[in-house]
Amino acid sequence: MLKILLIEDERINRITLQKLLEHAGYYVVAVDTGSKGMDAVNEETWDVVLTDLRLPGANGLEILDEVKRISPATQVLIMTAFATVENALSALKKGAFDYLTKPFDPDELFHHLERIKGIKDLNAENEALKASLAELKVASGLIGRSPVMEELIDKVKMVADSEHTVLIEGASGTGKEMIANAVQSLSQRKGKPFIKINCSALSESLFETEMFGHEKGAFTGAVKRSLGRFERAGSGTIFLDDIDDLSLRLQTKLLRVIQEGEIERVGGAAIIKVDVRLIAATKVDLKSLVNKGKFREDLYYRLNVIKLHVPNLNQRQSDIPLLSRHFLSKASPEKQLSPDLLTYLVNLDWPGNVRELEHLILQMSIFSHETVLDLADLPEAYRVGDVQTVNSETADASLTKRVSVFEADILSRTMESFGNNQQKVAEALGIPRTTLRSKLMKHGLLDVN
Repeated sequence: MLKILLIEDERINRITLQKLLEHAGYYVVAVDTGSKGMDAVNEETWDVVLTDLRLPGANGLEILDEVKRISPATQVLIMTAFATVENALSALKKGAFDYLTKPFDPDELFHHLERIKGIKDLNAENEALKASLAELKVASGLIGRSPVMEELIDKVKMVADSEHTVLIEGASGTGKEMIANAVQSLSQRKGKPFIKINCSALSESLFETEMFGHEKGAFTGAVKRSLGRFERAGSGTIFLDDIDDLSLRLQTKLLRVIQEGEIERVGGAAIIKVDVRLIAATKVDLKSLVNKGKFREDLYYRLNVIKLHVPNLNQRQSDIPLLSRHFLSKASPEKQLSPDLLTYLVNLDWPGNVRELEHLILQMSIFSHETVLDLADLPEAYRVGDVQTVNSETADASLTKRVSVFEADILSRTMESFGNNQQKVAEALGIPRTTLRSKLMKHGLLDVN
């Protein structure tokens, strides 16, 4: 129920409006002068101040100034029988919610009050989400209260303190690096070097010199000795992302590090002891690579001492509102997400997982000028209109079927937009190219001949 302060010097109007609002279920206090209105504003907090523009003691714009000074969240509706463009613009520029020109239809007033109630409810929901974020965050910003994430977070807390190698398994974009950050920040090696390497981003030779270092003259351009990251890590931790992309030759060298705790620099013969904890992440099932002869079995078992599986975003849909609010608070803390948009996001398919959601929220926050992001702010590929069209064709289908049809429609349109260039389509949708190809094959959109 909204708490309304009514400031109106015309007796009949004041009594009529008060009875009308009270009959509709609102709590109303009415005063007949601007000065009494000022006193009421300073003595109590109101959800809405409904005030005439011309009043004895203080006018409506002066009251508006005072309300915004002491209670910015209170919404002010200005009533005036002397409506002019200047009056309206002046009130709106000062922060009024809207203005009403006398005589006005009561339904117009109720419409404004319903909008204000919607904003108040949304603010309360966002505050609750912020409180939830504060409660649910563990080290390094892990967010989630779905059962599968609570289980994962519990495991992270249990394994962090051990000295064992950790293998993090999960699809691209699920947040494997965040899990590695959490393990490191909760471990006894916290505060010591934490070096991150993406195995797919470096060539084999560059990876070798970066990780193991080299001696002077080891190769053209090696004008002096260089320490590798295993040595520079000291007694810290090294995170190897996309370890499934590591060549068999480098797998052999890495196995020696894990087994013996020693390395040899490129071009050197000296055995160097190192003390590092290894955390590795893979986007594919390493066991399947072992079966195909693409990954060393002995290294697999060395890495797989402790396995943490990071779920896809579609397996933790209840976390989507929390994650969305978190990403928006980082990008545009002054903006909010509408309930309709959050509900829509929860029911979407997320092939690019958490990364895709983060990119979408960032994109919407940049291109929308609205304070509250809504369905209309969705990019073209996610447009409500597209969904409604697809939904009308599958009105009686299951949710899975509808999502599948929607996904196929997005893929088809995006492929057409980019002239079937898979790399550009993958970048536009925020998913790996391998995932895109998989989905194109699933929907029969990829010519394999």
